[in-house]
Amino acid sequence: MFVVIGTTTADVLVHSRSPVADTGADGFRSANVVFTETPVRLSLGGNGAISAYVLAGLGAPVALCSAVGGDPFGRELLDRLTARAVDVTAVARHDGDATSTSVILFSDAASQIVYHHVGATAQIRLDDSAWRLLAGADVLLASGYPLMTGLRGAECARALASTHESGGITAVDIGPAIGTPVRLGEVASLLPHTDFLLGNTHELCRLTGRSDWESAVADLLEGGARNLIVKRGHQGAAIRGSGSAGDVPGFSVPANVSVGAGDAFNAGFLFGVHRGLPLERAVLTGNAVAALLVSAKRGVLDAPTGEQVESFLASGA
Repeated sequence: MFVVIGTTTADVLVHSRSPVADTGADGFRSANVVFTETPVRLSLGGNGAISAYVLAGLGAPVALCSAVGGDPFGRELLDRLTARAVDVTAVARHDGDATSTSVILFSDAASQIVYHHVGATAQIRLDDSAWRLLAGADVLLASGYPLMTGLRGAECARALASTHESGGITAVDIGPAIGTPVRLGEVASLLPHTDFLLGNTHELCRLTGRSDWESAVADLLEGGARNLIVKRGHQGAAIRGSGSAGDVPGFSVPANVSVGAGDAFNAGFLFGVHRGLPLERAVLTGNAVAALLVSAKRGVLDAPTGEQVESFLASGA
């Protein structure tokens, strides 16, 4: 069983090639209205929910530990996760809070403006059902760490230890680099129980205060990290760790929407690790899952199956 601890967010996607409107005018005027070429749509978001959704599509049994509000967004996201066969028994419903929401304005896959409401994410805690899942997990991924203020530090370390001590594989994604900054001293308490520390180059630099990601990696390895997987977008990913180092190229695909690419990578990578693939092949699998997601028409909602990933890799794309 895979267990994912992380955020669940309603992503409202707004796409337009036009520039951002003038916000100084009152009411609907030609200066402050942008007509969109495509409909506004609601998608599944959140670092934890996306990873769980992608893992389920790949064929992995997976449970999500998270929180949503008692609003229509929360019910809709839970329905989508359940339909994907994600176990949501450890997703808490908080009637007094809104579900975490991101309104994402984008003109292309590389240009986004995001309005984010943390909402029920701040209420994420681990109840008895979550602790039972953690003790028996084959793989545990903690994702969206900076935003889960109720779990940061000792509680997250305890969760990782629960799975690690029972022989499971553990991973932490230190992103996104928003909210209250995560620093080296805080991460140090997680490292003894973490097999894989994941993050993109920007997140690693923010974490360490370094200006280049290789120096950031060196600091983390010196601080006790076992293996770092550095996500580098279309350039692929890098492996740095005790006795292992390498760079695995990405895939050249037409990008539709980049939302969820890093979370899809996490899912594909850990799916490969759990299957016993060599580390570089597991990273390549993560790159393939991310590539298929960003090039899909609906992004996260068109996340690939395991068969589609194998076919993509076999094609040498």
